[in-house]
Amino acid sequence: MSSRYKTAEIRKLLTNPKNIELVINDLYGRDATKYKTSYMVADISGGPGQSCRFDIVGQDAGRFSNWNTDGTETHGDLIDAARAVRDCTTADAIQYLGDLLATSPRLEVVDTNPTSPPKTPELARISSDTLRKLRSRLLKSTTAMDYLKAQGLDPDFLVDHFGIGLTNLQRQHHNGKQGNFITAPVLQQSGVLSKRMIKITVPGLSVNPQNEDIWCTGSPTTTWSGPSEGKRWIFVAQGVKEVWRIHQAIRGSSLEARISIISSTHSSQIPVEWNDEDFWKPWERVFLGQYSDTTGEDLANQVRRQARREFFRVEPPREIANDWATFFEADGRKRDIVDFDVLLNAAPAIGMPLPNRDSTVPLSEQEDGVYEDQRININGAYVNGKMYYPFQVRRVATVKRKRQMPDGNTRMVPEKASYYETRIVRSDGIILGMNIAPAPHGVEEEDKVIVLDDGTEVLTIPKPRDYSTWSWKNINTFVKSFETGHPSSRSTGEIMESIIAYLRQLTWLPNDTDYHLISAYVMMSYCYNAFEAIPLLLLNGEKGSGKTSLAEGIADLSFNGQILGGGSEKAFVRFIDQGRGLLVLDDLESVGRRSNDEGGYGDINQVLKVSYSKSTGLKSVVEKNGTTRTLNFYGPKVITNISGIDAVNATRMYQISCRPMPSAVQETGSIRGRDVNASEKLRQELHSWGMSNILQADQIYRQKVATRGGRAEQIAAPLETIAEMTKNSTFVEAVQSAIRRLAYSRSDNLSAEDFLTQAVETIIERGVRNFISLSQIQAELALMPETRVLDAASAVPRDLLSLQDHTTIGRMLKTLAIRTGQPGRARLSGHAVRYYALDEEFVANVVGKAKHEDRVVEDPYEVFEPEGARQAFAFCETKTCAACPYDVVCDAALPGIRAGKRY
Repeated sequence: MSSRYKTAEIRKLLTNPKNIELVINDLYGRDATKYKTSYMVADISGGPGQSCRFDIVGQDAGRFSNWNTDGTETHGDLIDAARAVRDCTTADAIQYLGDLLATSPRLEVVDTNPTSPPKTPELARISSDTLRKLRSRLLKSTTAMDYLKAQGLDPDFLVDHFGIGLTNLQRQHHNGKQGNFITAPVLQQSGVLSKRMIKITVPGLSVNPQNEDIWCTGSPTTTWSGPSEGKRWIFVAQGVKEVWRIHQAIRGSSLEARISIISSTHSSQIPVEWNDEDFWKPWERVFLGQYSDTTGEDLANQVRRQARREFFRVEPPREIANDWATFFEADGRKRDIVDFDVLLNAAPAIGMPLPNRDSTVPLSEQEDGVYEDQRININGAYVNGKMYYPFQVRRVATVKRKRQMPDGNTRMVPEKASYYETRIVRSDGIILGMNIAPAPHGVEEEDKVIVLDDGTEVLTIPKPRDYSTWSWKNINTFVKSFETGHPSSRSTGEIMESIIAYLRQLTWLPNDTDYHLISAYVMMSYCYNAFEAIPLLLLNGEKGSGKTSLAEGIADLSFNGQILGGGSEKAFVRFIDQGRGLLVLDDLESVGRRSNDEGGYGDINQVLKVSYSKSTGLKSVVEKNGTTRTLNFYGPKVITNISGIDAVNATRMYQISCRPMPSAVQETGSIRGRDVNASEKLRQELHSWGMSNILQADQIYRQKVATRGGRAEQIAAPLETIAEMTKNSTFVEAVQSAIRRLAYSRSDNLSAEDFLTQAVETIIERGVRNFISLSQIQAELALMPETRVLDAASAVPRDLLSLQDHTTIGRMLKTLAIRTGQPGRARLSGHAVRYYALDEEFVANVVGKAKHEDRVVEDPYEVFEPEGARQAFAFCETKTCAACPYDVVCDAALPGIRAGKRY
């Protein structure tokens, strides 16, 4: 590099907007056109146009994105631009920039870069004679050379740059000779090759290896791709062969000048220096590039837990490969620096982990410092293996008050006082109080912390009076049984038999195994927060079929069970927020009808689509006073209706058929209807059972979902978990039989055209009227788990594969008479995206139908520019990410859009 200027200082200066503009104007002159917070030119080499953009401010200040297919590079910084425009080396480009920026301020001559990462202790240098001997053996071994070439590695490059070689056979193993391993000296941060060796097994050549792949004696340490001087990015690879292959791909490019690649000498263990925050601090970006599989994710998380900073997760596209060596060679073609650089620039930030703390530490014992916002809705919460249940009691206490006596004097007189108190019982038998933590003067009420005695932070003070179904008498019995070590309830199997017996006397069902499935659902309601996704129940039947009686009976038995009648949307929201238990929506045809109140929360039918999943069940709503609340719609729900349910909601439900009772059954007298006393006794026992068994349910469930891929299998797992806990094979088979009979087959019942039409209709209801973008269609489809658009192609049913092909989607839109004319193409957050003109008649029909059915139809998006692209992209460009309905799927469905968005 330049002997006059520090590279790191030049890069730092090139993040200043004034300096950036100075360089751009000097390089491109009148060719550069300013557009808001960026400059546009035709190409990195120059020329008037808008195919290459330089950002002036923000995270990418001083960097360019080049969309000209004839351009020299697609991404880079001003050093790369100067090198391209002036046709010079990187060192000369730095020299030029240093001279140009010399007045802001003049930089001094230096020999070292003080901003480089802290140096790790130097290992002894390997002798040139040893290197020569090892290299000679490698070059003579056809088997070893072929092994390297088969993995896409260039042996000549590895020998020259990384000093690899081949050991000879030695008599040092307990089974005799050992050797014929490829050797690689640990390459230090300074670029020096050390005596310490990493060894690689060559199948068919190596003798008595310690590992079938790679190993290194001693404690783990870092091996580098070369000197780190002047580089600002660092890439963490999973092993030394990955370091070689990536460095081989980027050698000679501008990327080589700005990124260091490292790995541990022990692929499955991290070096001790990685535990030091200072090791990561100097780097502008840290990329975690471990494999795109479970092992890779675990290793990436190991690294991330050690340093308090932001990381970027970059992995080989899973549809191509799960490791970098395969990525560069897959599909019979060699990928180059452009493919790799695109992945780096699109890598999502995974945030800075804040200090961990034990949520069971009282506030008085917590150390001073900054902590993550960990507030939870305490109603039925399950956190760190413990479940919480709020309840209210009336307390009577003797207090002393001042009273004026007949003689005119005042005295403190004892007096009986009574008040209501909210307490929390924890699943380990501890009863906790709740307080508003002291705060400095001037802190707003909304920013004060509500905290339990164990340190758990609470969103709001709960109001359990209207929703709590666990009595204080039975809570007290549960606590005492926990203290004495006695069981707080009967076994799971015994309770299940009692629930089935109660349901059989409650109503008649044509399918006997439905009793077993409903019983499992009732028990699941007491530990549903341990599961990531649960099914909903639909009781469907004509009038007089007993569906309402069954629904009422289920509510009587279930966790905080409540029944919501027709037309009470706000009651629905209140229960979701405070009850946090099982909700019965009786007569869905009349539930959630939207009134003229514009402050309502929207159509309940739409909420049902996301409420089965913990990850999609969160929704932010703005109240009349302008405050924002986050509601969690996730939870068990039972719906009754006559007409059935739409196809999308049907994929989240098990539909129980209710039919009028046969006269022969009526005559037996076995159906006696609701028995509130019997159901209440069962419910009190179930509360104790849920608190005592939720941890076991969590453990069994985690084992089940680890092998589950499809959504149908995932929502079945909670019921199968409960069934397994009964240890009754007959009951397990009955539940599984009911699931097989009731499971909704997505690919058999809905076509790709059905899903696409429904996605477009929903988008129109969200506010789109004239133009629609392919990106919004992709995001809307991703909100429907049954479309499988986020799954690997190999796991998608054949009839749904068309939803993953952009060209096919465009043809389908035309065939379905949804779009008109030819598609357009424009840039959304730096990505070229197709957009289409919507058919006016189709839009009118959708809006008319939605209003006729009392569904929410949002006003058209506010668009500030008239052309079609801006209207099609309004869903993204006029909303913040927090307010966007696609926030939860954006990174997966639209990679790079969030990172490139300009607010």
